[in-house]
Amino acid sequence: MIQPVHACRLTSAALAALILAACDTSTIEDDGFVIDEAPRAVVTTQADDFTSGAHALVDIEAPYTTTGNLDAGESDISVTTAGEHLYKLRRFNLDTITKYSLDAPATPIWQFSTLDADDETSANPYDLVFAAADKAYLLRYGQPDAWIVDPSVTAEADFKRGELDLSAYSPNASTNPNMTRGIVVDGKLFIAMQRFDDSFTAYDAYVAVFDTSTDTEINTSQDPILSGIPLPVRNPLTSDDADLIYDASLGLIYVVAPGSSSFDPDTFESTPNYDGGLVTIDPVTYETTLLIDDSATTGQISDLVIINEQLAYVISSAGFGNNSLYRINPRTGAFLDTDGGAPQPVAGLGGTSLTALTADIGQRLWVGRGDGSNPGITILDTLDDAVVQTLIPLSRNPARIEFTNQP
Repeated sequence: MIQPVHACRLTSAALAALILAACDTSTIEDDGFVIDEAPRAVVTTQADDFTSGAHALVDIEAPYTTTGNLDAGESDISVTTAGEHLYKLRRFNLDTITKYSLDAPATPIWQFSTLDADDETSANPYDLVFAAADKAYLLRYGQPDAWIVDPSVTAEADFKRGELDLSAYSPNASTNPNMTRGIVVDGKLFIAMQRFDDSFTAYDAYVAVFDTSTDTEINTSQDPILSGIPLPVRNPLTSDDADLIYDASLGLIYVVAPGSSSFDPDTFESTPNYDGGLVTIDPVTYETTLLIDDSATTGQISDLVIINEQLAYVISSAGFGNNSLYRINPRTGAFLDTDGGAPQPVAGLGGTSLTALTADIGQRLWVGRGDGSNPGITILDTLDDAVVQTLIPLSRNPARIEFTNQP
């Protein structure tokens, strides 16, 4: 999913025109995907105790009609969209990918395994990254190789087309590179990897780059040993909702990383190591810049959405269920609202459970709210952070929010 970036705020009339245009009898072609209906939010939901999960569809205009509890089952899931379809990844020890039509979002078109015949451990599929309607990359967190797949097929035997070998990035012979998220920019696939060893110690994170026309790895010349890009942060893209984000106006790829923590077996408490933050990658030169170096003051950065060249939002964590929403400058990483040098959260969205973050075609911010009894989504106007919708109720906590058919 590429976050929407616009140079100016859309008026209600302009937004309505965009939605009407999407519903017109004509269609929009977007990288081979046919778009013929208004955008909707697709939300991955998880129970507060992680015992169940599902997905939901939400209209992006009031009254925000919601169709929820779709194909409910396990909680360790993620849903992504492409054109008129959505894909559910069932992760650790579930190891399947399921395709649905937006017209029948609870009825599987097909469900395929994400395991090779000789895989001895879970594939733990994390992301499906599209290069075209008939070519995508399935990132497998629990294995050393990503799959090249064709999601347009109907037979499982035709699904897998090849592999990308990322085993060189494994910290040792008994671990995996832990690929999390990917994005295609100008014919190049960027894959972020967390790289944990057997004791769950985080090693230096990397981003591997592949030519999507040949599926061969590109030597970025940023490291003397490995071909990929070393990141100045650890444990990138941990949140279900966090993605690699490419902003065309800024010409940069953005990576959020909460960083690692140290666990005390005596007190059962985790202490942040503050080795994360916000990083940019130049997709041409492959140079990296650490925009936010996290600290006790900034908290651990877990999510990002870019609105325009001067405004972005991040979610920062000071502990489980203790999150805050901040405004930043995406060019510099500077927090836009401070008091005595300390970042100040958006009013009403500090020190609470924030679970997901994205922006719709009208530059309105959708913020996932975690709550055992009253979960949902709050919508803000990014012009002044005014509340557009206090809460769109959901049956479970929103873990990931994507929009269908965004141009």
